[in-house]
Amino acid sequence: MKIHLAADYKSYSTFYPIYSFGGKLIAVKLMTHFSHSTANVIIPQEMLLPQLDNDQRIILLQKQINSLEKHHDFFCRHGVRMALNIDAPTASLLLDNEILVRKLALLQGLELEINESFTDFTLGCENTCLMALKARFDLSLENYGAGKASSKAAYDNLFTTIKLDKGFIQQNINKLSFRPFINAMLEHIKPHCQRVIIQGVDDLSGLDRISEFPFDGIQSTLFSSASDESLESLIHPPEAFAERQF
Repeated sequence: MKIHLAADYKSYSTFYPIYSFGGKLIAVKLMTHFSHSTANVIIPQEMLLPQLDNDQRIILLQKQINSLEKHHDFFCRHGVRMALNIDAPTASLLLDNEILVRKLALLQGLELEINESFTDFTLGCENTCLMALKARFDLSLENYGAGKASSKAAYDNLFTTIKLDKGFIQQNINKLSFRPFINAMLEHIKPHCQRVIIQGVDDLSGLDRISEFPFDGIQSTLFSSASDESLESLIHPPEAFAERQF
């Protein structure tokens, strides 16, 4: 697919793995990246998405659904969940498109992932768009602790999965207060979701340090992402787990 903005861009899907501390693939996050038609420049989805009009957003969403459908048997066979990131404008368009809603509803293990910048996120269960999404799909919160909103939405039991913000983790992991703070955070949010995932641990010493906490999984740049063609390679445990006993 090519999207014409100031110039043409070609899009492609990338799957980012989430592993248990035993090295088992438990989920993937699908993101779409864009490359300029005349330059070797990669643009992440979050940068280009605000520039898309409604028709382009629907086209992009359909392409992402097609990619998940293509690999649905793989996800089901291995018990791997799928996270698809959407913003508030895309969520509104989705809810108004019954065909796309039904297609997504057929994807076993799908979670729609939002972040704290979602419009009126602080309203929690009083946010009509979030509640409409919750009524149809499992939801995931991408960046809990980013400091952009209160914890009301998390405490309102809106999310199946909560991911700790990677910037927050990177800023605090080496502080003496990290252990008691994370223990307190987990104590407060675990009753309100099914899984807590840690992000932002991008070196082996950090991996060793956070292994003592009862996180359900980790998403990290230590783990290679995969294209449509190489998705099945993610089943193999990353080398980062090879010599570690968690």
